[in-house]
Amino acid sequence: MIRKNKPIFLGLWLLLLSGCWQQKPSQMQATVALVNDEPITVQELQAAISETKDKDGKNIEASPEQKAELARRILEQLIQKKMLLQEARRLKIQLTDGEMQERLSEIREGLDEEAFLRSLAERNLSRESWEASARETLLIEKLLNQLVGDQISLPEAELLAYYNTHLDDWKVPEQIKLKQILFQTESEAQAVQKSLAEGADFSEAARTHAQSLELGKDGDLGYRNAAQLPAEFEPLFNADIGSVSGVIKTPFGYHLVKLEDRQPARTLSFEDVKERIHQILLEEKREALFTRWFENIRRKTEVKINEELLHKLS
Repeated sequence: MIRKNKPIFLGLWLLLLSGCWQQKPSQMQATVALVNDEPITVQELQAAISETKDKDGKNIEASPEQKAELARRILEQLIQKKMLLQEARRLKIQLTDGEMQERLSEIREGLDEEAFLRSLAERNLSRESWEASARETLLIEKLLNQLVGDQISLPEAELLAYYNTHLDDWKVPEQIKLKQILFQTESEAQAVQKSLAEGADFSEAARTHAQSLELGKDGDLGYRNAAQLPAEFEPLFNADIGSVSGVIKTPFGYHLVKLEDRQPARTLSFEDVKERIHQILLEEKREALFTRWFENIRRKTEVKINEELLHKLS
């Protein structure tokens, strides 16, 4: 089953067709590319380049060659996007208000109005431009999901064959289930350690004393392997289930840790990873279907690039 909001074309680059630029100088000043006579403006390209740099945190001065490569790569993405939107219009694919509101809610999840507006301001985006971009992305996803929705079959035998040929991928190291209480000072940790020794409840102590580390209210860390824990926690792998550690000092502060359970190293069963394998193979088949479909669209699309202007921009 294809999830309706799963993009399937990320990571595919358009192999652009270059040719002679035959537009008048006045048009060339504002247009860096034409896709079936629909323009991509200098402003669009510059905004997309700026957004990419902001996301990647690339503040280091790039060489002329790196700038040129980035400009061309971003232009290729804009051309690909323009082609997909044109195809969606040709097929009369539309969004319902419900679909749009659901997507906007997903993107904004966890952000109140003030935080949302602040995040837009930090990226120099207006609400209108943000919503327009989200609408285009969702429209493209709907187009692609509609195109491949009924063309992918994944019988269980195929999933099982993948499982058996990738057994090393399903190996899980030993894990321990922990609860912890984190303190800013050693004296605080020692005081609670004493109360625990006198019979205080660990979960209650965690709710009362724990510092915030995005933990559950009772300090639950869940199952962790050695690579997911500070080196100072290593002795806990040999501790008795139900035991509470002494005060452990790490760069994060002072910890009291309770060992709740232990799982030995093992290989996950087919049932454990069946859904994960399904998603892996689904994405592979989606990508293959999209590549074949998109190459056909590309052959029918006229793309012109203003190479002189692109060179100046980079």
